[in-house]
Amino acid sequence: METYFNLPRFLLVLKRDLFENAKTALFGMLTILSIFSFMLAMISFQATDKDLYDGNATFYMTGFFIVGLFFSGMAFKDFRNKEKAMSYLMIPASSLEKLLSILFLSTVGFIVSYTILFEAFNLLNILIIKSFPHNLSLSLFNPFIPEVWEAIMIFLPIQAVFLVGAATFRKVPLFYTALYFFIFLLIYGFAATILMKFYTGSLSISGWGDNSNINFSYSNGDFGERSIGNILSVQTFLFFFSYLLAPIFWVVAWFKINEKEV
Repeated sequence: METYFNLPRFLLVLKRDLFENAKTALFGMLTILSIFSFMLAMISFQATDKDLYDGNATFYMTGFFIVGLFFSGMAFKDFRNKEKAMSYLMIPASSLEKLLSILFLSTVGFIVSYTILFEAFNLLNILIIKSFPHNLSLSLFNPFIPEVWEAIMIFLPIQAVFLVGAATFRKVPLFYTALYFFIFLLIYGFAATILMKFYTGSLSISGWGDNSNINFSYSNGDFGERSIGNILSVQTFLFFFSYLLAPIFWVVAWFKINEKEV
């Protein structure tokens, strides 16, 4: 097992990747958060109510997905250049350690650093808005609300897809990954629509996460009217998307790195 994973060796790779990617990631987060602060300032100037509309959760999750997917889609930047790719592949570390290093930085490292920076900007915005007229106020953002955890669970599978794209495409991997992902969603949506039309069914969705209710009934010849629960387990799909899809794509990313090393 030591051939594939060695903690001191992994920490050296992690340190190297941190220095290589910290500047780009930090610049992206500061840019997005600065834009949000500017938008909040514009809203504050036009506000007339005592309490300012609190869009902290929306701002947080929007920037979270934009910066997080950008960082993941542009990972393994050494693969964009032949010479750098050769140098990167010759680093005395296993493909597993290289993957875990980028994976840790693009998930745990990103989530923690983005949240800390967002809170810092949030405190700064609170101080600035207090100086505005109309006695406006802005609340401190709580990153432990259920919506944030749900956003992270949605982010991880999509992030894994972009990580595979970063390890696969040599040029502008973010663009190609987003393009193929969009095409997949179109095909998936078209197939789902055809399926619903085939069964002449009706679909209703309410709620979010574990509290969601999905009802789908159809009438088709002698089959009579049935619930989609007899055909497809929605809970199985949600479990696959939430817990299995991300690890599957992480394994695919490992194969892509290992393939380049061979």
